[in-house]
Amino acid sequence: MKTVLGFIAIVLLGASPLFSQQSNPDAQKSHSTHVQTRGCVHPGKQAGCFVLHDIKQHHYYDLTFDSTGAKPDLYTHIWFEGIGYPHDAHCSEGRPVHVHSWKPLPGKCAQPDDSKTKTQ
Repeated sequence: MKTVLGFIAIVLLGASPLFSQQSNPDAQKSHSTHVQTRGCVHPGKQAGCFVLHDIKQHHYYDLTFDSTGAKPDLYTHIWFEGIGYPHDAHCSEGRPVHVHSWKPLPGKCAQPDDSKTKTQ
């Protein structure tokens, strides 16, 4: 009986790292990942930030582009591909992604209505 209990204890101890990796959501977020999606580019709350909301996957992305490359205009519907990082972004509004390729898509994106003035 003692040998059976000892064997079970050894098996459980050996398998514990596997269980902890599967149940720990931070372990799954510790690596960069390939991101490919589409959505509308909006300005972030901080100057110079680009935010994209992927409505189908319910994700927000903080987009960065190469300093030498072209950037999409605000309120442009785009498809992009890039590398997603687990760390917090400067903009802190979504998952940081460094975009390495993108293209504009047909369709319109909602824009704020600047023609309305506030009455007090």
